[in-house]
Amino acid sequence: MFKKLSKTKRIMFLGLVLIMSLFLITACSKSDAEDANLGVIKKVLELQFTGPDEEFMDLVWNPKYKTVVNGKEENKELDKYVKEVYGPYFVDSYLDTFLNAFGTTYQSTAYHSGYKLRVKDIAIKQGEKMSNLYTFVATVGYQKNDEEEKTANVTGEVIFSTKEEGKIGRFQYGDEDGLLLTMKKQ
Repeated sequence: MFKKLSKTKRIMFLGLVLIMSLFLITACSKSDAEDANLGVIKKVLELQFTGPDEEFMDLVWNPKYKTVVNGKEENKELDKYVKEVYGPYFVDSYLDTFLNAFGTTYQSTAYHSGYKLRVKDIAIKQGEKMSNLYTFVATVGYQKNDEEEKTANVTGEVIFSTKEEGKIGRFQYGDEDGLLLTMKKQ
């Protein structure tokens, strides 16, 4: 009888160890996905606030890349560039929306006003109620010519797709400490 009790305890112990192991593996996997999401947000913010990116701006503004097909302007070189540079971070259905709404704003304004941008710091928090929601504050340095560099805190929100892991389904800026207005003043 003692051996039977001992065997039962061993089975229960092994079962408990197995359950705990599965829990730890699952928790680590979720943590890895969340860490990957942080990296995606940082990369997009670095792309947005480093530069201006001369190649990107040339593709956006140089008329030699634009053609009109059936009354609609197309820029295949820009489309290709955006797909290569931003495509890995966004769901396909949102990439054009992001580009049209936010994707060129800071780069274009800096480019036309003679400012240089650089990311100084990025703080990201994951939502408590929605695990695919993140908020961020990017501290952006901006400088024109030899003037002293100034900084602005740009806030925003990112929602990751629940269907495509590691891909942004929505990205929007919030407050930006007057960064655009300052750069537009020239």
